[in-house]
Amino acid sequence: MKRFFPKGVFLSRQEDPDGQIIASYTPEKVLVPLYPRGVGMVPANTQVKRGALLGEEGGFAPDAGTIQEYREVVHPVLGRMLCAVLELGSRQPPRGHRSSKPQKGSCTPEEIQKTAMQAGIIDECSGELLWKRLRQMWEDPPEFIAANALEDLPFLPGAAFFLQEQEKVLRGLEYLADAAGTGYRVAWNSRRVGDAINGLPDYLSLSLDERYPAWRLYQNRHGGKSMLLGVQALAALADAVEKGRVQTHTVIAVGGDALPKTQLLRVPIGTTVEDILQFCGIGARPCHVAMGNIVSAVSVLEPETPVTASCQSLTAWNPAEVQLDDRVFPCIGCGKCQRTCPMGLAPWVVQEALGQDPIPQNMLWRVEECVDCSACRAVCPSGIDLTACMKQARELRKRGGLA
Repeated sequence: MKRFFPKGVFLSRQEDPDGQIIASYTPEKVLVPLYPRGVGMVPANTQVKRGALLGEEGGFAPDAGTIQEYREVVHPVLGRMLCAVLELGSRQPPRGHRSSKPQKGSCTPEEIQKTAMQAGIIDECSGELLWKRLRQMWEDPPEFIAANALEDLPFLPGAAFFLQEQEKVLRGLEYLADAAGTGYRVAWNSRRVGDAINGLPDYLSLSLDERYPAWRLYQNRHGGKSMLLGVQALAALADAVEKGRVQTHTVIAVGGDALPKTQLLRVPIGTTVEDILQFCGIGARPCHVAMGNIVSAVSVLEPETPVTASCQSLTAWNPAEVQLDDRVFPCIGCGKCQRTCPMGLAPWVVQEALGQDPIPQNMLWRVEECVDCSACRAVCPSGIDLTACMKQARELRKRGGLA
């Protein structure tokens, strides 16, 4: 029986980042995350060169500088993580580090995977290491892979980055598609991106619906045998293959009511939230900061929280605005979450079930199919965190703690 899938939700558009120009900012100090394994390799008070590997399995110096210490921080997205505190000693334009690279004509799938691993490239869409995503493609080959130039969420840097680095992104996409033995396309849903890719063959252009979550809705209609990849990771792969560069910088969108204007910034991975906000003009004024996209962002509690390769945006609100937004009211049974869910689930029913003792299993129907898009939380007029409810229900299903 064919299921009916609702059409997602239109989210209110915010002001676009200033002219879609990506500015560069380098602070005096960065906290380089040693991801994925927090083990430092360089002693404190040691001078390092640009691109030097600081951790046992990851973390590269974005510029020449001195290791001051190693510090554990609690990251709002990644949890506890060890960071190398690096005082930067130069102000050269970001170029990355040149290391060994495959010879021309020898980019085998194994070489591409090795290059992505050595460059420490992280896919900003999933937060996973790119070489691991390639391994997933080998184990379960997708019909095609797609570069994420979508704009179904208010301001994220992906589309603007693609517009400025289109040729490099396409080269990285082709390298990865060849390594995976699959086709490739560019996923977009805005006129400005569509106009920019007019020169591409039609079979490479994938126009989607403007509603969020556009990619999940597309997969539902076409069987889900495709994979979406971040444009920054693809550009980093092209740099790694062609120039032997490691991934040391990321592009983020910074905005919100507390800032005079929204901006796109290219910053070293490890730049702190505090430094970014000061550069953008917020100064010492109090504000509430969230990291992540508008429907699944998490609060930043520590000003020295470092940005990572998977961090795509920061939003700062005035305290008075946050106080209004944080209010939660009882569920009114309006059904907006159910009409919005791309998987046709009923989050409001799940939320009601979790309030009962014991929890009735029949009210948690198909919760394991939730894709964590957070559309239900975005449209809830009562401000209920339905995403957390769905996550709790899935965990209960796994443990079998149900009536």
